[in-house]
Amino acid sequence: MDFNDPITLQVLWNRLVFITDQADLALGRTAFSPIVRENHDFVTVLMDADGNALAQCTLAIPVFISTLPLAVKEHFLRVHPPHTLKPGDVLATNNARIGTGHPPDLVMVTPIFHEGEIVGYGGCIAHLPDVGGRPQSPDSVDVFEEGIRLPILKFFREGVANQDVFDIIASSSRLPEEVLGDINSMVAANEVMRREVVAFLAEYRLASLRDLGNAIYTRSEAYMRKAILAVPNGTYTAEMVLDGIDADIILKAAVHVRDDSIHVDYAGTSGQVEYGINVAPHYRIAHSLYALKCLLDPSSPNNEGCAIPCTDEAPEGSILNPRASAAGAARNLVGHTIPSLIFRALADVLPDRVQADSGGAPIWGINCTGTRMDGTPYSSIQNFHGGQGGREGFDGNDTLSFPSNCKVTPVEIYERSVPVVIERKELVADSGGAGQFRGGLGQRGTIRNISGAPMNIYLNTEHVRHPCFGVLGGKAGAPGRVELGNAPVPTKGRVVLADRQVLVIETPGGGGWGDPAKRDRALVAYDLCEGLVTAAAAQKDYRHD
Repeated sequence: MDFNDPITLQVLWNRLVFITDQADLALGRTAFSPIVRENHDFVTVLMDADGNALAQCTLAIPVFISTLPLAVKEHFLRVHPPHTLKPGDVLATNNARIGTGHPPDLVMVTPIFHEGEIVGYGGCIAHLPDVGGRPQSPDSVDVFEEGIRLPILKFFREGVANQDVFDIIASSSRLPEEVLGDINSMVAANEVMRREVVAFLAEYRLASLRDLGNAIYTRSEAYMRKAILAVPNGTYTAEMVLDGIDADIILKAAVHVRDDSIHVDYAGTSGQVEYGINVAPHYRIAHSLYALKCLLDPSSPNNEGCAIPCTDEAPEGSILNPRASAAGAARNLVGHTIPSLIFRALADVLPDRVQADSGGAPIWGINCTGTRMDGTPYSSIQNFHGGQGGREGFDGNDTLSFPSNCKVTPVEIYERSVPVVIERKELVADSGGAGQFRGGLGQRGTIRNISGAPMNIYLNTEHVRHPCFGVLGGKAGAPGRVELGNAPVPTKGRVVLADRQVLVIETPGGGGWGDPAKRDRALVAYDLCEGLVTAAAAQKDYRHD
C-alpha cells in the first residue's frame, strides 16, 4: 500500500481515529461513576508496537494523550517486555510517577496481537472516583497518604481476571461498586481497540502498523518543525505567581527556539512543597507539549511525531520535578497553569496566537465526602470552571475548562450522587479582565449540605490571591473567592459544612488580551446590555460614555 498517497493516508488516519472514538464511546457509556461517565475524565489512545502514540479519541483530555505513551515506553514495556505478554493480557497501574501524577488516574494497556505478533497497544486512562487514603485534595503530605498504590500488574492473564487484584482494590475504596465498574469499562474500551485494529489490518491487508505509523509520524514531525522554523531564534522568558498553600509558588520558564526545535527550561521555579500540588515529570511534559502544539501547529494530526522536536526540563526537587515520594493528588492546581506560562513567554513573538491566563486553569474541583444517614459513604467531585483568557479576535469563553477539557456533571446527577443542593450557578459580572478582547467570566455557585450531618468538602482552588494575568496590555481577571457562613475560609483542603449550611464559591475570570482602549464600542455596548459588564466597570476600563 502506498502511504505516500495523501488520500490513502487520510483515509487510514481517519479510520484510526474512528477506532479510538469507538473505544471512547464504549468506556463513557458503560462507566459507573459520574466523574468518568459525565465529566469524561478519561482518554483512549492507540499506540504502535513500540508504545508511540498513533491516534487518540476526538474528545480527549490533552494531558493524558502524552502521559499514556510515556508510561508505556518508559515503564510498561520494561516491566512486561513484549515476549512475556499473551493474547488476553491486560496491564494496569495507578502509580503516580508512571502515570499522570496522582493515584486516582488508572493507566490500562492491552497488547494487540495479529498473526501471532504484537502490532500495537490499546490504552486508556480514567480518573477513578476513589482509591482510598485521603479524599482527593491538596492537603496530603506525601504520596503514601493519597491512596492504594498498585505497581504495573496483570489485571487479566490470557483473558482471566486476576481476582486478588480486584479484591484488594474493592477493599481499599469507599466506592467499590463504582470503581470496579469503571475498571471493567476500561477493559471493554481496550478490547474495542484490539478488535477493531485486527479488523483494520485484515481489511487493508497490512501485516503491522509500523510502516503506516512511520508515515504518519514523519509528516506530523515535519509540520511541527516547519512551524518552529517560523519563530525567530531566541530565548523567551516569563514567570507567574500562584497562591500555593503556605506561601506563593513561582513558576519560571525560558523557551529556547533553535531553528526547527524548541526547548522549555523551568529553572528558577519554586521547590517542591509538603502538600499535594507537586507536579510529576510526565504531567509537566504533557502540558509543555500541549501548549506548544496549540501555539505552533494546532491543525495537523496529533501523534508521536509532533512531540519529537519539543523537549523540556525542570530542576530536580522543584515543584515541577519533585522527588518520587512527593504528594501530588491535586497536581493540576499547578500543572494546569503551565500553558499560560508558556503563552506569556511567547506573547511578544506570537501575539496573534497566545491567549491570556485562564480561570479554568486550573479546574476548581469541589470534592464532597461523608456518610449518609444509613451509614453508606458518598464521595464525588464537581468541577467548576473559570473564564477563559481573551485572544486575538475573540473574548474568552465563560466558565471553560482549559487546558483540560473535562465536562461538568449535570446538577441533577450530582445531587443524586451526594446529598447536596446546588442552589445557584450564575455568571459573575465584571469578572473577565478588560482588554481589546476581554477575558471570559467566572461563575458563582452555592452548595447546601442536606445530608443531616456534617459534610467534609475538600477544596481544590487557585487564583484567589493572584488573579489571572492579561497579555499584551490586557488587564487581570477578577480573583476567585470561597465563603462559608459569610466568612472567608481556607481555599485549599478540607472545610466542614454543617447540615443545611451553604458554601459559596466564585471562580476566577480570565485575563484580557490587548489594550482595553482599543475595544470595539459595539462590543462594550453588547456586554452592558447582557449584564456581563456593569456601567461602572465600563466607565473605568473602557471609558464608556
